[in-house]
Amino acid sequence: MDNADSQPASTAPEPYPYVLDLGKPGDADCGRGVDETLDVIAALEGLGIPCCVVGTKALVYYGAHRVPPTWEICVPTDSFDRATELLASPPLNDKYEVWHPVPPVPGSLQHTYPHYTLKGVNFFFILLPTFDCLLSPSPDQCECSASGIPYPKLELFAQSLLDLQEYADLADLVDGMDLDEAWGETHLQLDKPAPVEYIREKNDMIARSLPESMADGAFLALLSESPRPKRDVWRRIVNSKHRRINDELPRERYLTRFRKVGSRDPRKDKERQV
Repeated sequence: MDNADSQPASTAPEPYPYVLDLGKPGDADCGRGVDETLDVIAALEGLGIPCCVVGTKALVYYGAHRVPPTWEICVPTDSFDRATELLASPPLNDKYEVWHPVPPVPGSLQHTYPHYTLKGVNFFFILLPTFDCLLSPSPDQCECSASGIPYPKLELFAQSLLDLQEYADLADLVDGMDLDEAWGETHLQLDKPAPVEYIREKNDMIARSLPESMADGAFLALLSESPRPKRDVWRRIVNSKHRRINDELPRERYLTRFRKVGSRDPRKDKERQV
């Protein structure tokens, strides 16, 4: 008998369950997906579930140069199960279906939540509860783009990135909006202690959710229970924005790697599809 045939099934390599968001052959292109996102939000809000867009798409709204394939839509934690049930039931399941899972992201439970696609269209979105992103879709805590997409207000978004230790995203937000030290002193809670109980609860959930193949590196996916003081983090990020400008760019013409001298608030550009 061939050795391969006699190999116990338990020793076979674990299949990699994650795929790129390339859709299915023949699926239609949706461009940036703004209209499709508005449809999802309208469907859920029409059933009493408020929504806002968070994550990388929110960074794009605030001027970061990213090209994310997936929209991250935040709903209240106490409405999360109902939202997923609605998407799995008529009439919404005629339009949307669960797509492949996404890979784990450090400090996030995103890989544990449903990842959807619009049938026949290269459009993807994930539902996130407020627990995971520390943001609220309540209208008084959001602002809408020219397209009508609700995003968390700038100061609330920045605070959540600080609290969640998402420092690379915070640097993108600082560079997209050209924020400075004084802005943070005015708008952020820089003396706010780390939410240790929240961090411990979330770390426990992350650790239990990771596949066995990632057990050895699980500590890399967890939040620090003793992060650097927020004021120190803020100062380091805002005071290094000029150093993040790419060497090939003429530094005298750029405020940040995303903003030229004389450029305006990216939210004021009504032509952007965000």
